[in-house]
Amino acid sequence: MQNIITVDEIFKRNEISVRTYHVCKYNQLHSILDILKYYYKNKSFEKLRNCGSKSNLELVNTCNKYQGDYYIENVEIEVKVENPLKNIVLNLTRIQREVINNFIFVKTNSLSVRSRNAIVMHLNNNLKVKNYTEKILLSENFKVQKIKNVGAKCIPELEVYISIIQDFILEVSQTTDEKYLIALKNKYLIQQTFNIPFVPSEILESESIFLLTDFLFNQNAFFDETQTNVVKKGLKLYNCQKEITLDEIAEQVDLSRERVRQIRKVCLEELFSKLLFISNFNDDLFQNYNIDTQSSYIEINTDILEKINNFNNTDFSREFITYILSVYLHKSFTLIGNSEDILQFNYFNSRNKHNWNNFYLIDKKLASEIDFTFFIDDVSSRLSDRIEESYSFNFKSYLSKFLTNNNVEILDLLFPICERVVNDEFEIYLDLDENLNFKKNSSKQVHQYAYEALEELGKPSTVKEIFDRVIELHPNYNTEEAKIRASMKRKNGFVPVGRISVFGLKKWENELENFKGGTIRDIVEEYLMLFSTPKHISNITEYVLKYRPKSSQYSILQNLKLDESGLYVFYKDSHIGLASKKYESDFKKLSEIIKTDVRTWAETFEIFQNFISIKQRLPFSSGVPEEEIKLYRWINLQQSKQKKGKVEENKKEKLNSLLTKYGFKNSKRRLTPQEKYEELISFVSINNRLPSANKDGEENLYKFYYKQRKLFEANELDNLEKIKFIEVAKLFQNMKI
Repeated sequence: MQNIITVDEIFKRNEISVRTYHVCKYNQLHSILDILKYYYKNKSFEKLRNCGSKSNLELVNTCNKYQGDYYIENVEIEVKVENPLKNIVLNLTRIQREVINNFIFVKTNSLSVRSRNAIVMHLNNNLKVKNYTEKILLSENFKVQKIKNVGAKCIPELEVYISIIQDFILEVSQTTDEKYLIALKNKYLIQQTFNIPFVPSEILESESIFLLTDFLFNQNAFFDETQTNVVKKGLKLYNCQKEITLDEIAEQVDLSRERVRQIRKVCLEELFSKLLFISNFNDDLFQNYNIDTQSSYIEINTDILEKINNFNNTDFSREFITYILSVYLHKSFTLIGNSEDILQFNYFNSRNKHNWNNFYLIDKKLASEIDFTFFIDDVSSRLSDRIEESYSFNFKSYLSKFLTNNNVEILDLLFPICERVVNDEFEIYLDLDENLNFKKNSSKQVHQYAYEALEELGKPSTVKEIFDRVIELHPNYNTEEAKIRASMKRKNGFVPVGRISVFGLKKWENELENFKGGTIRDIVEEYLMLFSTPKHISNITEYVLKYRPKSSQYSILQNLKLDESGLYVFYKDSHIGLASKKYESDFKKLSEIIKTDVRTWAETFEIFQNFISIKQRLPFSSGVPEEEIKLYRWINLQQSKQKKGKVEENKKEKLNSLLTKYGFKNSKRRLTPQEKYEELISFVSINNRLPSANKDGEENLYKFYYKQRKLFEANELDNLEKIKFIEVAKLFQNMKI
C-alpha cells in the first residue's frame, strides 16, 4: 500500500508556511491525498476559509510537486494548472510594475556581495519583475542551491530574500490605489536608501524632486550634519542667501578654515552623484511648472523659479534649481557651466579661464556637437585682451570653429542657444547682420593714470603720493595702491628709485639733470660696465653721488659688500669690478690675499653703524654674506667681554645704545614680520614676480613668503599680517594689468 504523506510531514519539511498548515487543518485536509482531491475538484484553494493568495500559491505548488505520485479513483491528476503567480504578474499595472521593480532592485542591493552577484548573474543583470518571476518564482527547476557561485552561507539569506519579494508581489498586485502605490514605492526607496524612519505623506505622494531634495538635505541624508552645514552656508543653494566667508563658516561649525574649504570642495564634487537618487521619482515637470523637457534648451526664468518654490514651499536659488534639473534629466540634458564658479561664493576670479555666471541646460546630443568650454574661453580671452581696433565675426561662421564633429547642419539649432550664452555671460549682443563684435577697449589703463600723476608731481615719488595724485586728478576713478604699484613697470616707462617703493619716469634720465632710476647697486653696475678695468671706490662714489647725493663712500662700499648675488668683485687697494668681466692679472682679488691687518674696535664699530644705517636691522648669524656673519660674531664677543668687565665704559655705552634701539636679545635675530613684508612688497614691485627658492639671495625671502602663505591658509596670521599678505596677493594678481 502506498504511503500517504500527511500535512504534518509536509509542514515539517518546510514546504508550507504555518498559516497554510492551519488552513489545511481547519478545512480537514490532513494529507497530500486530501489536498490533491480538493484541488482536482475545485482547481484552486481560494474558497477555503482563511486561505489567501500566498497560501493558495503554496498549496498549488505542493500539488504540482506530488500530483504524479498519487492516483485518485484510478484517475491520475495529469493537468497541471498554471501557477496563478504568472497571471498576477501579467496583469500588473505600470505603476505596480514600477513599485515592484524598485523593490527588487533595492532588496537585491541590500544582499551581501556574494549573494547579490550570484542573483544578478542568474538573472542576466535584468532585475525586472517579469524576468525575476520567470527565472526564480515560476521556474520548476529553480533551487537556491543550484545557483552558480552560491555557498552554504548564502542559502538562508537568499531564501528569505526570495520569500520577501514573493510576498511583496502578492501584496502590490492586490492594491489598485495608484496614489497609495506611488507613496509605497517612494517610502520604501527613501527608507531603505537613507534609513529615515518617517517620511511626510506629501513628499511620498507628490513625487516632487525639489520637495524631496529639500527634505533630504534637512535630514542630513546626503552628507553628515557638519558637511550639510558647510554646504548650506558655503554654496548658493537658496535665494537671498547671505554671502559669508570660509572664516565665518569655520567659526560657526567650530572647524579650521582649511578643513571647511576641504569639506566644501569634496561635497561639491560628490553633490551630483548624491542627488542622482531623485532620478527614481517621477515629477511631472511640464504639468507642475511648465518645463518642456522635449525642447533643446531649458531656461529657469523668474516665472518658473517662483512656480517651483511656491508649489513646493521651498526657497531654492535659480542656480541650484538648474543643477537639480540637470541631475534629474542627466540622461537627456547636459549642464554647461562650471559648478565651482556658479555654486561657490568666490572672492577671487581666475585669470586663466572664463569665470562662469550661469548654468545652461542643453539637450545632450546637441551639446555634444560643440565644445562650449573652448567657445566661451575664446570669447572671454578676446574680450580681456587689449583691443586696439574693433573687429567682428559672422556668428555662425565663428561657431563652426568649435564644432566637435564638423556637423555644420547643426549650426541652426546651436545658434540661438550659443547666442543666449554669450548674452548672459558677457552682456554682448549680435548686430543686425548677426555679427559678434569685439569693440576697442584700449581706454586709459592703470599705468597711464600713474604716468600722468608722476608727470604732475615732477619728481620721484612714493606709491602713496602717486596714488593720492591719481585720485586728486580723477576723483571718480576706482583703483587702489596695489594696482598703481603693480602697473609701474619699466616697460611702461617707469623706473624704481632705490628700494623704498619710490618711482620715477624713465624719460627723466634724459630730461632731468642728475636723475637715474634703480638702486645704488644698479647705478654702480652701469658705471662699471663702461670700463675694462676695476674702478676705485672713490671714482665709483663720485659717479653715484651725482644721482644719490645723500649717500657716502663708506655706505656705498658697505652696500656693495652686502650684495648677495655675487655681482661685484673686490680687489686690492679699494678697487671694485664685475664678476661678469675679465680683468688683467695686475688686479688682485681680496679673497685671494691673506689678510694680516686687524681692525680696531672703532673701525669695526663704524662698519656696524653703517650696516645698521643701510639695513635698518641687526646682523644675522647665517644665510647672509660672510661680512655680516663676522659682525654678528663681533657683537656677541663684545657682549661676552662686557660680562667679564673687559669693555671700556664709553665703548659699552655706544654699542649698547645701538643694540637696545634694535631690540638685541643676545640670540639669533630676525626682522619683524612688518619689516619682512615691506621687503617682500619691494621685491615684487621691482622684479614683477615672487622670490624664488632656487635663486641666490632670494632664499630667505622665499621662505618667509612660503611660511606666511601656509599660516594664512591655516588662518593663523594676526589681523595686521593678514592685511599685509592680502596686499602682496593683490599686488601679484595685478602684475599683468
